[in-house]
Parts: sequence; structure tokens; C-alpha cells
Amino acid sequence: MTSVVRLNRWAQVDPAAHPYDPAAAVDVIRRLAPPVPPAAPAFPSLRPGDPVAWDAYRRACQQSLEWNTAMADALVREYGPWAFGWGMAPHVTWDRWAPVVTSPEETLVLVAQELTRWRRWLEGTADRFGRLLPSLRAAAGPGDTVAAWEAAITELLTATVAWVEDDDGWQGWCDRVLTWLLTAAGLPEERSATLVDRALGARFYGWVRLSAADVADIAEHLARDVVGPRYGAFAGPGQGGDDWPDTWPEGWPSWRATNRARPHS
Repeated sequence: MTSVVRLNRWAQVDPAAHPYDPAAAVDVIRRLAPPVPPAAPAFPSLRPGDPVAWDAYRRACQQSLEWNTAMADALVREYGPWAFGWGMAPHVTWDRWAPVVTSPEETLVLVAQELTRWRRWLEGTADRFGRLLPSLRAAAGPGDTVAAWEAAITELLTATVAWVEDDDGWQGWCDRVLTWLLTAAGLPEERSATLVDRALGARFYGWVRLSAADVADIAEHLARDVVGPRYGAFAGPGQGGDDWPDTWPEGWPSWRATNRARPHS
């Protein structure tokens, strides 16, 4: 079984570095695929009180997971690490933990479709990076650089959240895409992951979607962290330098406000 591929570096998924012909995908997958497990009954057809049927379903799930793992391993060997994400992209219709319920040929066609869908999303991300990275490199000074990073991060967050269907899945995708941006700009992988994790933090729970205020906070925090301390830290309580409102839309208190009463002031 293959080990999990951590797709934290843009170089791992950059379409420019990994050729792919969608027209040939089905034929390639037919050549690579291990034998497809037999089709299992769909979950809704199982009767709650039928232990035999439930055991058969669980075995089918395990067989499917093992087959998906072997398929991912073969795709990574053929195409490169980017292909590991073929079954986990947003808008994906494939569930690698569910049993196979189609014929072998239909299954292989579906794998090719999901691989191509994932590839198309990576190509769209590459196009966006191709537009954003030059503006980051062309910034004249620290202030312009921070502004350029804020704009880039805001665009990526907005586009990523809009694309993810699962309200409980946007966090991981925002983390991944922002880390890709930082590594594409030349930051080391470990530092990129640390900065993104710090910016996103643990402020968002469950099925809560990002608001415009959230996006602005993340973009500013991450942009300043990327540029570094030479630009200066945020103004602390009572230090002046801004006149942010006490609250943001949706009643959120702003962490940037310096004109709010605090217990220690």
C-alpha cells in the first residue's frame, strides 16, 4: 500500500512540471489498474437488522479502500505526485471509502474522469498563480509588498471557498492552496505551512463559512508574516495608528481595534 503523499509544495502539483493527456487517460488507467473488486449493493438497500448484509458491505468497503490505494499508487508512479489527489478534490463524485457499485469498465472510466477533473482544477490554480506571482515580485517596497500579498491571499481564499461544496471542508483546502502559493513564491515548505497554520489558526469550527471579515483578517495576518518583521508589528492596545471600528459585520469584534475597552486597561 502506498504511503500518503503530502501535497504541500506547489512543485508537486504544478501542471507545467507534469505532462498529462486527458484523451489517453482511460487507456492508461486500464493498463495500470489492479483488478476491480466486484460490485457491492448500494448502502440504502441494506436492511438494518441483516448482519450478513452488513458484513458483506463492510468487506466491500475494505476491498474498495485497498483497491483505491493501489490505484493511487499506480497513478503516482505514472504521472507524478499530483495524481495522488485524484479522488479527494472539491466537487469530487468519487468516494474511495465507499464500495464499488459499478462494473469494472465503468469504474475505470470514472477514475479517469476524476483524475481529469482534479487536473483541470490544478491548471486553473496554475493560471491564477501565473497572474498573482508577478505582482508579488514586482512590488517596490514593504508596504507595496504587503498590499500585493493581501490582494493575492484574498483572491485565493475567496475563490477556494466558493469552489468547495462541503461547508466542513474549506479549511483544509484554504490551507493547501495558501501553502502552495507561498512555496511557489520561494518560501520553504515548513515555513510556508507554519505561517498558513498560524494565519488560519483554530478560529473556525464546524460548518461555519468564511465571512468577508475573516478573509480580511487572514489576508492581513499572513501578508505581514510573509513580508517579515522589517515592515513592523501591528499596533497594540492604546498605541494608536488606526481607528478601526469596534465591531465588524456580523457582530464580530475586530482583533485590530485599538479603541475598545479591555479588562486590563
